[in-house]
Amino acid sequence: MQTKLNAAQMPVGSCKPVLYAVLHLSVVVLYNMHSSFLLHSWWVTSVFNTEALKHFQSRLTEFEQEEIMDYSEIWYMGLESKKIESAIGTPQNSGYDDEHGSYNKVLHDHIAYRFEILEVIGKGSFGQVLKCLDHKTNELIAVKIIRNKKRFHHQALVELKILDAVRRKDKDNCYNVIHMKEYFYFRNHLCISFELLGLNLYELIKKNNFQGFSLALIRRFAQSLVKCLQMLNREKIIHCDLKPENILLSQKGQGNIKVVDFGSSCYEHQRVYTYIQSRFYRSPEVILGHSYGMSIDMWSLGCILAELYTGYPLFPGESEVEQIACIMEVLGMPEAEFVQTASRRKLFFDSKGNPRNITNSKGKKRRPNSKDLASVLKTNDALFIDFLKCCLM
Repeated sequence: MQTKLNAAQMPVGSCKPVLYAVLHLSVVVLYNMHSSFLLHSWWVTSVFNTEALKHFQSRLTEFEQEEIMDYSEIWYMGLESKKIESAIGTPQNSGYDDEHGSYNKVLHDHIAYRFEILEVIGKGSFGQVLKCLDHKTNELIAVKIIRNKKRFHHQALVELKILDAVRRKDKDNCYNVIHMKEYFYFRNHLCISFELLGLNLYELIKKNNFQGFSLALIRRFAQSLVKCLQMLNREKIIHCDLKPENILLSQKGQGNIKVVDFGSSCYEHQRVYTYIQSRFYRSPEVILGHSYGMSIDMWSLGCILAELYTGYPLFPGESEVEQIACIMEVLGMPEAEFVQTASRRKLFFDSKGNPRNITNSKGKKRRPNSKDLASVLKTNDALFIDFLKCCLM
């Protein structure tokens, strides 16, 4: 089968050009033997992959020379990148993975003969997120590459199901949530492409020298986040990892944000994990091992809004034991029944139900009910405090 190559995305050069005509397309392409950049042609969308192989075989690895024939459309080949010299059947996914199953990215190489890798913009246990140029649409996007391991692939399939449901429910793009563009497999990795967004809220706090923001701006953020959570609630979806790093500025202007990273998310009736949520934003029921529901995202929301106001985490525990101590320091002891029925209570409470005393790295001990929310936040705004208390119930 003949596959088409996007001549517009082949690199352009200036010396010793060699002209050749591409069958079926009536376009003249300028090729430079030194830089291997090809001239952009406004009216061309693609050329046949057999032609690409004919003219660029020496610039592709042996692996790619076989792989390229599996693609129905070819838009970009990364000819100038320092390609991995792989061989089919060699260890670690033919040399394309590291020892942990993460994809060995090469800047300016291709993904699926379409996307040009520009930089890494995120990493996690799941794999990595790359900023890429989509040579088919000529737009910048984000591509999430899932680790080539069974358990991460399984969770990514759940993520795909949720992303698809969210996209269908947010056709008008009004619920402040990330939109998946498409998904595909490349070199045994599941890849998901997304719209490219701006800074996350932690980066914004840091850029503001951890000073905190005005209540007016926080109110705008809160309204956007509540609108997102209302939609997720209707769909019975728990985000499970709401935090400033997973809330990104959108391109619309100040105060416009989108919730991202549904990699830990689940449906309320299909809860997958017990160890969820980043520590500072982890709800008491998750810490203590209770059954959890969509309310854990509201807990995270309260923690986030407080942090946006002060510039620092509301409950900055160094461990889970100190995390629950931080919470009790401000909100007091949980009800006795809540403690006694918790599957992980022995990690945090003694046989009489008293908190286990610990000293953190700064030599500080935390005592239940020794602080109140207003003094921690250093505000007397009753409505703001009341809203946070509702989130943290």
